[in-house]
Amino acid sequence: MKKLFLFALGLCVSFAFAQNKNEKAPTAAKSKVHTNIKLTVKGLENSNMVLAFYSGDKQYVKDTVLFDSKGVATIKADTALPGGIYLAVFPKLGNRYFEFIMSEPQFQLETDTTELAGKMKVFNSEENKLFYDDMLYLNKIRKASDSLNSELKKAEGDAKKEALKGELRKLDTEVKSKRETIMRDHPTTLYAKVLKTMKELEVPEAPRDATGKITDSTFQWYWYKTHYWDNIDLNDDRLLRTPVLHNKLNQYFTRTVYQIPDSLSAAADDLLKKANPQGDIFKYMLVYFLNTMANSKVMGMDAVYVHLVKDYYAKGYAPWVDSAQLAKIIERGTILEPLLMGKKAQNIVLADSTLKKYYNLYNLTNKYVVLCFWDPDCGHCKKEIPVLLEAYHALKKKGISVEVFAPAIMGKEKMKDWTDFIHEKGLDWINVADPFRQNNYRYEWDIQSTPQIYILDKDKKIIAKRIGAEQVEDFILHEEDPTHKPKKPFEESESQKTYEPR
Repeated sequence: MKKLFLFALGLCVSFAFAQNKNEKAPTAAKSKVHTNIKLTVKGLENSNMVLAFYSGDKQYVKDTVLFDSKGVATIKADTALPGGIYLAVFPKLGNRYFEFIMSEPQFQLETDTTELAGKMKVFNSEENKLFYDDMLYLNKIRKASDSLNSELKKAEGDAKKEALKGELRKLDTEVKSKRETIMRDHPTTLYAKVLKTMKELEVPEAPRDATGKITDSTFQWYWYKTHYWDNIDLNDDRLLRTPVLHNKLNQYFTRTVYQIPDSLSAAADDLLKKANPQGDIFKYMLVYFLNTMANSKVMGMDAVYVHLVKDYYAKGYAPWVDSAQLAKIIERGTILEPLLMGKKAQNIVLADSTLKKYYNLYNLTNKYVVLCFWDPDCGHCKKEIPVLLEAYHALKKKGISVEVFAPAIMGKEKMKDWTDFIHEKGLDWINVADPFRQNNYRYEWDIQSTPQIYILDKDKKIIAKRIGAEQVEDFILHEEDPTHKPKKPFEESESQKTYEPR
């Protein structure tokens, strides 16, 4: 069975509906329980049902309920179940299911296995009456639309085609009007709020001067971004348990907002201010923002991660996180902050292979310093280091002032392997190490995997981080000449990422 709810809202319901009988049920007997929902499905006697619900972009199992000999399954609870879109899934029917709205404490639904949605009867539930009435209506509109589109494909002559297109536009206008009526007359219902969340904004035309020329090319984007959340109630946690909120959030945060750290941090702050800090939507958004940034391949997005940790996790806005996990998250933010793009690199003073001559990172005067942490025993390093060496030589041949400062991550037992590799590959840059582990740079630079490559400018500010060796030449050439087109976007290498979603 297709996802009825999503199809219905998208105006492409694929079910043949019978008359939707919304009779008034007999007054239910008084019950001590707060939640008392009865689902009757003819044909499922003495079988079981899986009760599930949406949460963000996923579905979770809430419980398993048994049908009695009359095909009645009762959902009871001492408290109200969290509102949202729920799924009644039937293993006996190959996991076919129907969806319903959980927003009222007591109601009844009755249907038949021959047409789970089409034969649905709703008792004592304004929410589900709205939902199924609308689907029945949309199914009728869909049939009319299909018929008109079929005629349009066969139509000959512009007049006939335009007439059919006009009929299709009338249907579209009718649907919009019907849904506006639902939203206006039933504003507090979840179904109305779902429709409002899905409603597309009508963006006004950009302003033009007397000659008709657009005077502000960013007007429509800025208007759309500013009004994006006008119809969405971020204080109604029921919306979290529907399929619509996550998609809106994801589209906004990954496609609508400028994908730079400052803009994303500001967008996250703005949305979190709109939600109740004690609510489920606030929790979901904060976790979503943090995980999205932790998984981002875009260089520099750890700045948003650090911002979220400092301003929310470290300030008590994530009480659902246990103390041990919270300590780890805060520690990650503390470690990552000095390594953010634009920060001045922490100094490193290390000895060369003779263990007698020391090199100070801050004493290098080159326009660019490539800082490469590597391990002579690391298989990936053995592939990346020759690539970096080739880039280093290519840049120097172009007359670019660049140096490679390459600390080896190793103990004294690897000294011979290190020096042998240096000589074998002809690594004619600054090779340094701390074989006796007297320096704390491994922690300060968050070296959890190798190789890790940073690029610093003449002032030792970080201008690139955790990129692959094959990107170094392109990056520096682009810094020298912004018209230089890199072979691929500058992204953090997956092998160099050191923080995970929390």
